[in-house]
Amino acid sequence: MSDLSSIVGDLDRLMEMAQREAEKARDQSRDPSLEASGSALDGKVSLKLAADGRMSELFLDDHVMALTPRELAVEIMSAFNQAWAASRSSDPAAAAAAAVDPAALAETMKQIREEGVRTMTRITDTLADQMAKIDRRLS
Repeated sequence: MSDLSSIVGDLDRLMEMAQREAEKARDQSRDPSLEASGSALDGKVSLKLAADGRMSELFLDDHVMALTPRELAVEIMSAFNQAWAASRSSDPAAAAAAAVDPAALAETMKQIREEGVRTMTRITDTLADQMAKIDRRLS
């Protein structure tokens, strides 16, 4: 039975680890302190970037609609680049959140899932062995 207890303990630790990582990623993506902002044209163009680097907010003052599309694009790019640079600031939390690699995160989650499957297989095998022992004793 100690094998089964060990396997269950391993599975519990794996599930806790996966849950902590998922909660950490969720919390980082919601943390407004990790947002970065940028502006152009004295605030007539402004935007915010979320911790994951995606634009979460864009403000365009009515007066910027008089600009040509090219001029407006240049101002939006300027605000975006300012926000992007701010997200790479000296704040370690902001830099870490901006540096999250979705591919690496997906690979880690895949490894956790595969380990979970292997652990469940060991649990099933151990339970089958124990059931066979019980059957032999009752026979």
